[in-house]
Amino acid sequence: MFRAVPMVHLQVQVPSRDSPAVTRQIAAEGLLHLIDIAHGSTTTTGAASATRDLLAKFRDLEQNVRQLAQVIELPLPNLVGTLPGLEATEFDVEYQRIEQKLRPVREEIDATWRRLVQAQEDRTRRHTEFEHARRLRTVAAEPERLARLRFACVRLGYGNATDLTALAGLLAPAPFVLLPVDDSSIRPLVAIVVPATGRDRLDATLRVSTFEPVEVSEATAGTALNVLEERAHAANEAGQASRKALMALKERVHETLSELSVRAALAVLLLQAQTMFATSGRFLVISGWVPEERASGLAAAIGRVSGGRAVVTVDKPEALPAAYASMLKVPILYRNPLLLRPFQQLVQVYGVPSYGEIQPTAFFAASFLLMFGLMFGDVGHGVVLVSAGYCLFRYLPRYLDYGILLMEAGVSSGIFGVLYGSVFGIETLLPALWMRPIRNLPRFAGIAVMLGIVLVSAGLVLNVVNRWRAGERTEAITSTQGLFGSFVYWVTLALAARLLLPARWILPNFAIFTLLAVAVGLLIARPIIVRALGEERSRPRETLAPRWLVALEASVELVDTMFSYFANTISFVRVAAFAAVHAGVFVAMFALVDTFARFRFGGLLSVAVLVAGNIAMILLEGLTVTVQVLRLEYYEFFSKFFRGGGEPYRPLMLRPNGIEGGD
Repeated sequence: MFRAVPMVHLQVQVPSRDSPAVTRQIAAEGLLHLIDIAHGSTTTTGAASATRDLLAKFRDLEQNVRQLAQVIELPLPNLVGTLPGLEATEFDVEYQRIEQKLRPVREEIDATWRRLVQAQEDRTRRHTEFEHARRLRTVAAEPERLARLRFACVRLGYGNATDLTALAGLLAPAPFVLLPVDDSSIRPLVAIVVPATGRDRLDATLRVSTFEPVEVSEATAGTALNVLEERAHAANEAGQASRKALMALKERVHETLSELSVRAALAVLLLQAQTMFATSGRFLVISGWVPEERASGLAAAIGRVSGGRAVVTVDKPEALPAAYASMLKVPILYRNPLLLRPFQQLVQVYGVPSYGEIQPTAFFAASFLLMFGLMFGDVGHGVVLVSAGYCLFRYLPRYLDYGILLMEAGVSSGIFGVLYGSVFGIETLLPALWMRPIRNLPRFAGIAVMLGIVLVSAGLVLNVVNRWRAGERTEAITSTQGLFGSFVYWVTLALAARLLLPARWILPNFAIFTLLAVAVGLLIARPIIVRALGEERSRPRETLAPRWLVALEASVELVDTMFSYFANTISFVRVAAFAAVHAGVFVAMFALVDTFARFRFGGLLSVAVLVAGNIAMILLEGLTVTVQVLRLEYYEFFSKFFRGGGEPYRPLMLRPNGIEGGD
C-alpha cells in the first residue's frame, strides 16, 4: 500500500516472422508496458517502414468499416475481452482477406444508400410541389399569369413577420407592396409587388433574405391537385421501401461488418505496438516493464507461441546500466484498497509519484478526511453526503469513485458532528462530546496549528525517507528539508512552546539550551558533514567556495526555509476558521428562519428556508471546504516530500478499463 508494485524490465528478441504471434500473445496477456525503443537512443535501428505502411492501411480500413456501419446505423463492438482469432499470421495477408470480404459489402451498401438518398430527395421534391400547388390554388393564385404582367413584377413566397420586416428594410426606399394572401399563422403566403423596373432589385434582394420564394413549374401548375398528391404519396412509399431495403441489408451484413471491424481494430492495435519495436537484422527487439510476480508467466507464454525461438531476458531496475535509466522510466502500478482508490486519483491530479518514493495515498486519505470532518462537522450533513454517495455507488457505477469519496467524507462529517453536538445546525439534540467550534475558537485554532505541525513534520520525514531510498544520502541528512532542517524546525517549535504554552508544559531550561546548542553545532558543522559524506569530493577544486561563504549561504537558506515552514504551519488555522464559518452560517440561517416565521404562512416559509439553506450549505460550503483541504494537502504537505515525475503503468491490452491482464 505504501510502495509501488515491484517491476522488472523484460526484453525479447524474436525472429521477425514470429512477431505477429508474439505481439498477439503480449496483448492477450495484458501485462507488458511497452517502451518505444524504435524511436529512442538505442543501438538498434528503427521499426521497418513496411510496418508503418501497414498500420496506415489498416487504420484506413478500420475507418472505412466504421463509416459503412454508420451509414446503416449499425453499432460496432469494442475491442475488449478475449482476443479474436486471426485468419493469417502475416498482416499483409490479413489485410487482403479483410479487404476481399469487405468489397462486396461496401458495394451493396453504397448502391442501397444511393437509392435511399435519391428516393428521399424525390419525396421531398414531390411533397414540396404538392404543398405549393395546394396553397396557391386555395387562394386562386396563378403564377403563370402573374409572370406575364408587363408593368409590375410579382413574386410569391413564404415568410413570417420577422422575414417580412427584414425584406422591407432591404427593398426600401424603392416602391413595393407586401400582400398576405392566406391566413397561415406559421409561414403565411405573401405576394411581393414592385414596378417592372424594380425586377432586378427584387430578385437580388430575395437571394440574400430568408424569404422563401414559391417556384412552380408550368407542368406542375397545369397538373391536377389529386395527381400531385398521388405522386407525393408514391414518392413517400418509394422512400419507405428504400429504408426497408437498407434495414434488411443491415441484418444481412451485421455479422460480417462486426467481424471485420474487430479484426481491423486488432491489427491496428498490434501494429501500433510493433512500431515501438526495434529491428536488428532479421530479429525484432521488444522492450517493456512487467510486474515482477508475472514476469515468468509472460516469458513462458512468449516462448511457447514462438516455438522456443524467442530470447527473453528479465532485469530488475537497479541492475540496468545507468545509461538507460533516463530512457527506461519504470512505470507505476499501485494496488490500493477500494476505499483508497478515489484518493489515489486526487494524488495523481498533483502528479504521478516516481517509482522509488513512498506512495502518499494512505497519508493523504487520513489527513483529508480528518480536515474535512473538522471543517464540515455535522451529523445531518454527514448523513446527506453518505446517502448521495451510496446512490452514486449503487446506481451509477460510472461514478463509483465519487460515490466512495462522498460516503467517506460523510462518515467523517458525521463523526465530528457527534463530537460537536450538531444535527443540521441544531445543538439541542446531542450533547457536545468535545467542543462547539464557534464557542471555543482559540482552542480550536491551537488544535489546527498542532495538526499543521504534525503534517509538516510528516512531510519532512517522508522526504528524508524518499531521498535516502533514492541514494541521495547527503541531501537526506543535511538539506533544509532533510534531517538537519527538520531538527531546526522542531527546536524552533520548542522555543515557541516555551513562550506560548502553560508553565506545566514548558520544557526544562537545560533541555532547551541543549537543543539550541545541537542546532547551532549542526549549522556550523554542516559543510564538514557534507564534505565527509563525499558531496564536495566529486566537484573540481576550483569550483569549491570558501567555507565561511558556504556557511553564510546555508544559514540564509535555513532561515528562509524556517519562515516558509512556519507559514505552512500557521496556514492550518484556516481549518478552525472554516469550522467556525460552518457554525456561523447555521446561526445566520436560523435567524432568517425566525424572521420568516413571523410572516403569514410562516411555518411553510421557515421549513422551505431551512431545507434550501441546508442544501446550499452542502453544495457550496462543501465544495469550498474540499478546495481548502486540497490546498492544504498540495501546498503545505505534498510540497515537502513529493518528487513526482512518474509514469502510470499502461500495458498493451484489450481491456482499456482494467489495470492488469493475465489469466
